[in-house]
Amino acid sequence: MIEKVYIHRFRGIRQGTVTDLRQLNVLIGPNNSGKTALLELLYLTATSGRAAQFVRDDLLPAETGALRATTSIRADLLGYAPLARIRQRHGKAGDWKESPATLTAEHGIEINLATLTQSEPPPWPLFRLAAPLPEWGTADRYAFNKRDLSKVAMFSLPQPPVLDASMIPPSISLEPAAGNWHYLWEPDFVYRWERTQPIDQLAVWVTQGQSPHPERVLLIDSYAVNAPLNAQFTRWAYHTIPGWYEKLAARMAAVFPELHGAEIEIADPPEGQTGRAGYIRFPDRAPLAIDHFGDGMRHAFKLLAPLVALAEVVTADAPGLVLWEEPEVFQNPASLIRLLDQFFEIIRGKPIQAFLVTHSIEVLAHITRLLQHQTIHREMTLVLRANLKNGLLKTAWFDADNLTTWLESGLDPRLLDDVDTPLQFQLREATYDK
Repeated sequence: MIEKVYIHRFRGIRQGTVTDLRQLNVLIGPNNSGKTALLELLYLTATSGRAAQFVRDDLLPAETGALRATTSIRADLLGYAPLARIRQRHGKAGDWKESPATLTAEHGIEINLATLTQSEPPPWPLFRLAAPLPEWGTADRYAFNKRDLSKVAMFSLPQPPVLDASMIPPSISLEPAAGNWHYLWEPDFVYRWERTQPIDQLAVWVTQGQSPHPERVLLIDSYAVNAPLNAQFTRWAYHTIPGWYEKLAARMAAVFPELHGAEIEIADPPEGQTGRAGYIRFPDRAPLAIDHFGDGMRHAFKLLAPLVALAEVVTADAPGLVLWEEPEVFQNPASLIRLLDQFFEIIRGKPIQAFLVTHSIEVLAHITRLLQHQTIHREMTLVLRANLKNGLLKTAWFDADNLTTWLESGLDPRLLDDVDTPLQFQLREATYDK
């Protein structure tokens, strides 16, 4: 699992370090404190798995001139192109039409960073992402084509033996072999103030620990919740996961008791939309689209459908990653607690690392109860409160004991300031009814 992250200029984060990450990580903190930025950074990191060569002609024939690399895969677990997914989250078109990439005669792509700025020199003039070397054992399908030009904006260097000095930001004082290095050049996702070095035109970050399998990465956010399921994903899950519909129906009924006895079907969405939609069918009744049952049920369905499938295919050699933004959205506290219970039950004992971003005291309280009763492991769980000031990301951590202390004292771990909230929460073991 990913254990540490060192960040240089990603979105609103000018500099930051997040360490001691665990299997279950809960991110809390004020608005604009870097939580969502960290979620997106992890998503881009985890989906960088397409084999490539990183080539800088200005460094050849030195060993730093050609390095084994990866870039964004064409589709994540849900069938989304990673760069397009992040751009659409920010209200942009999925394809990056202003990409500085061109296709080479050798079916690689050449990136000219000088086209992205008119005032500052780029960190290096040109570089290429080429198809991997044959001796690496990768197939020719990794060659690039024109469709890739608008969908690639980053590359990763897994444990590079050496890096040229121009590729190392002063804020990250690590040896290259100490982690996986990631570089992103899409300007809208690079912290743009207070630039003093050429490398400041790029977002650079380093991760340490085992990366998940790039096709076993699940990001659940408002975009995924409101969009139809990808047809490619639903075909794969239906033909790969034994009893997928039945398992999904049981999980949904555990969250919404009124669905006991109902079946789940996935078919064409209404009104000619692309993709696939979920339907509820009770015996001797016509099916109803899940959207007919409300936003909370749609949110639960869009989480559980891919999560049930993911849990069936992860292995120790191909672990998974789940990034879940605001579990509380659309949920009544009672259904929220049942949904959280299903989430933790599905991933329990599986090689899946999870990150939850929440603003909900109910989420924190329930996780604390589960920690007290060891339903989830104490040593594998961490709550991180983020704070972002002048671009510097800092985090404070909570474990089971100090979470309990804060909540029983009427304090709110989500808040950095003294705020008079209308809700005063008291967590008492005596009132816990498992």
